[in-house]
Amino acid sequence: MTTHPVMLVSATRARTEALLRDGPRRDFIALAEAAGADVRYQTIGSRRAGLAAKLMGAHVRQAWRLAREVEPGAIVFADGEHNGIPFALMSGLLRRRPRRLVMLGHLLSRRWKLPLLWLATRAGPRGVLVLHSVEQRRIVKRWVGRGWRIVLVPYQVDTEFWAADGASASADLPLVLAVGSENRDYATLVRAVEGLPVRVVIAAGSHWAREAAVAGETPPNVEYLSQPLGFAALRDLYRQAACVVVPLHDVANQSGVTTILEAMSCGRPVVVTASRGQQECIEGPLVTADGRLDAVATTGRGPAAFGGPAGGAATGLYVPPADEAALHAAIRRVLEHPGEVSEMGAAARRAAVEHFSLERFVATLTALLAPSPAEPGTARRRVAA
Repeated sequence: MTTHPVMLVSATRARTEALLRDGPRRDFIALAEAAGADVRYQTIGSRRAGLAAKLMGAHVRQAWRLAREVEPGAIVFADGEHNGIPFALMSGLLRRRPRRLVMLGHLLSRRWKLPLLWLATRAGPRGVLVLHSVEQRRIVKRWVGRGWRIVLVPYQVDTEFWAADGASASADLPLVLAVGSENRDYATLVRAVEGLPVRVVIAAGSHWAREAAVAGETPPNVEYLSQPLGFAALRDLYRQAACVVVPLHDVANQSGVTTILEAMSCGRPVVVTASRGQQECIEGPLVTADGRLDAVATTGRGPAAFGGPAGGAATGLYVPPADEAALHAAIRRVLEHPGEVSEMGAAARRAAVEHFSLERFVATLTALLAPSPAEPGTARRRVAA
């Protein structure tokens, strides 16, 4: 039976169009074009929070609609476990299993998600679980049914939009930039930069997170922004920054990945917390509280986590979780070694293009959505509401 892939995406059409006006390409739109897929947007944004959102949110209703109409030969893509797991469970319940479900997994390691993943990968269709984090793979692999396989795929960034063209240093004090809200430890950053001759901007407003991460009381050299910036304005800040700092709590998922890859693509070195879940993007040593560099502590981190060769050029620095002295030392190192910083920034841009480009991401997922050799080719892309 000839079908085309169907994509469940976690956004409304209106919100997607709004974010595209001055921003980067969206990965699911590029994937739909490459794979010849129908895009099923959410009809309304989620108005619920907590348990109500998990049981009756927009993503669950979206999954239910597709489960009732999916064709047996279809290949379905879900952009996260929040819609992929409900779809798998519902299609199994209705006995309308598609040929294959390709599901992105972001934070599957929560206790309540793991049993649902166990059930969905046994009661629902066969499928592929796409993960971006080696820590998430380690945690969830024993919960996935035999009809599923796990594929580790680097996350993506639009390297054409997030480019270093027109980069210029901050006009006054060196700019240290922090962006995003998910699992951010801004309290440690604020303590680390107090008294340093830098201008710090914390752009905590996010287009993706529900709430902005708080920073507490800030010293005079720190500016805290709670509202999301336009993408072009954010790109200008990246280009001005001496470095981009991503201070994280020690969580098991790949928090901070969007900020890290945007900064790398703009040619900026990144100082990032060596959390359990954030291992795949930055290659570089760990800075200790006394300023020493420990390359052994971060062996295997960076793109080598995906199976590639290790030992490439450093693209940033790691610091231990909740260690304000180490973060202070890492930022001082950036300020005092401009030549090293320039080399790290150039290496970061090369790594973004080589390992994390949108084009590479789309090509990998398109192959996972392709029909088997026994099936005819896909039909033309159609975008549905």
